Amino acid sequence: MPRKDKRPHSAVLQDPDTLENEVKPKQDKIEQVPPPLPPPPPQDTGPTEAVILHPGSSTLHLGLASDLSPHSVPHYIAYRYNSSAGDGNAKPRQPHGVSSVLTYGAELTPDLVIQRKAGLSSLRQALCEARERLGVVEPGKGEEEECALFNARTQPVSGQWDDDAEEENVQWTDVSSSPKYVIGTDALYLAPDSGYRVFKPLRYGKLNVASDCPHSLVLNMLEDLWTKAIEDFLGIPRKEFKMYRVVLVVPDMIDRSMFKEFMNILLLRMEFASALLHQESLCATYSAGLSIACVVNVGDERTHICCVEEGVSNPNTRVTLHYGGSDITRLFYWLLKEIHFPYKGCSESSLEDGQLVQHLKETLCHLDPTITGIRAHAFSVTSRETSVVHDYEMKLSDQGILAAMGVFYPSTFCLPDRSPLMFGQVPPPPDPEDLFDEGHWLDSQPQQQSRPVPVKCEVAPELLPEATKRLGSVHPGKILGLDQAIHFSIDCASSLEIKKKLYSSILVVGGGLSFGNVSNMLNARLQLKLPIVLTKGLEDMEIFTNPRDLDSSIVAWRGGAVLKCLDTCQELWIEKQEWEFSGVRLLRERAPFAW
Repeated sequence: MPRKDKRPHSAVLQDPDTLENEVKPKQDKIEQVPPPLPPPPPQDTGPTEAVILHPGSSTLHLGLASDLSPHSVPHYIAYRYNSSAGDGNAKPRQPHGVSSVLTYGAELTPDLVIQRKAGLSSLRQALCEARERLGVVEPGKGEEEECALFNARTQPVSGQWDDDAEEENVQWTDVSSSPKYVIGTDALYLAPDSGYRVFKPLRYGKLNVASDCPHSLVLNMLEDLWTKAIEDFLGIPRKEFKMYRVVLVVPDMIDRSMFKEFMNILLLRMEFASALLHQESLCATYSAGLSIACVVNVGDERTHICCVEEGVSNPNTRVTLHYGGSDITRLFYWLLKEIHFPYKGCSESSLEDGQLVQHLKETLCHLDPTITGIRAHAFSVTSRETSVVHDYEMKLSDQGILAAMGVFYPSTFCLPDRSPLMFGQVPPPPDPEDLFDEGHWLDSQPQQQSRPVPVKCEVAPELLPEATKRLGSVHPGKILGLDQAIHFSIDCASSLEIKKKLYSSILVVGGGLSFGNVSNMLNARLQLKLPIVLTKGLEDMEIFTNPRDLDSSIVAWRGGAVLKCLDTCQELWIEKQEWEFSGVRLLRERAPFAW
């Protein structure tokens, strides 16, 4: 048999020289190492830093989510007389001015003054009873007369301006460069002949619209104010806003149409990359680390009360009281005038003097009934026209605690033109852009009867009788004190067990009640009217005023910063492109609260 060749078939057929020539190039290819590939470009994950905005009627809190505390800017803006908000080429328009914090919404009628004096009489009686329970000796009846006599005789000591003497000596705002507008403290300290008009875009939690200041103009002012504040205090140029997200903290009881306007400003006008809206009460609980709480937010012009249960704001427990820190300021000034306030030139229409009395209130008011006797206090008033400083000294007794306790006796505030009570959810107006809006659907139906006017006082019918047994008849004309409103809000909770938990976790936030001994005074007031059915098995009533050592005025802002970091909220951001395409319908899907 022929022997088989064990070589590969290809090797048998090819010439050895040819095979060698073919193998060498392969060896050369193996020796050549290709250069390393460049690293892949980093994936664009979008903006990571966020701006937190918490606008109030009188103060704007703003900062980055990484900041420990925000910048607090007076929510005021001043325009030149020959400029119009948001449009330098527009026809000059002069917005309505802002009144001082000492000015009432309407003229004080004799009936309101009588009502105030009757309320002060009840207030003094309540203070006397509180001191008796604590074993504190009631001060003598002649203390106020002694204080009034001293203040009437005292004369100011005048001296020259010293730039390094006191921080209170704030000079007039320099507008020599004729800026179109100024904001914050600069707007409050403008010379009377500076050619600027000062006002604030938000009032009583709503857009400050008037006959000479239309809706569109107020929106332009909000855009200018927020943009200038972010540029000046956060150092972020307008052209870089698209590199940031923004969290806006809003009140619980607010017209839903304002949500749409705020989103338009943030995403379409200011051009942030994405935005997220959330409610004050929930942000406050995030900051305090509480899963269930009755949140009492005392602002400058209004007080909001709402119960939060496991991260949900119960709309049936929402209460709005139309008084706040500015009403305490006006009452304190009225009490000072009763004992002959030594600064005789104090003008109720002056923004400067309003800031002075505001500072005196923050320094002298308290809620500690153990503080008795006559106290002396010195303050300075600077005349910026003559650069002369006038030093005053005055004496006062219980004026500080009486003014602060006015929140329990709101008849002392002389509320002339504001609804004293509103509870439930504010019914929104019909919105044609929202296809699922019930009001618009009803209005658009043919042969449909006229839509009934919504009632502001909306409480679950099965809860309202229980809430009104102890408080009496609750109606829009009845004024509730702060302690009564807290009882009313908690009474509207769903079960007895939840009510007990809410009484053991009351969170007081906002800058309107930042006085000493707030928790003890409020605890004592609530214990007096606590239902017997709730006293059994109730844990210690705990009231938080400075959770985690945070100032009460910035608790809600800090909660907005916490909200930005939560994984559960990452899918709730609304991108600018999404808002341009879908509009307000996205809020129904993405809003982290019941729409």
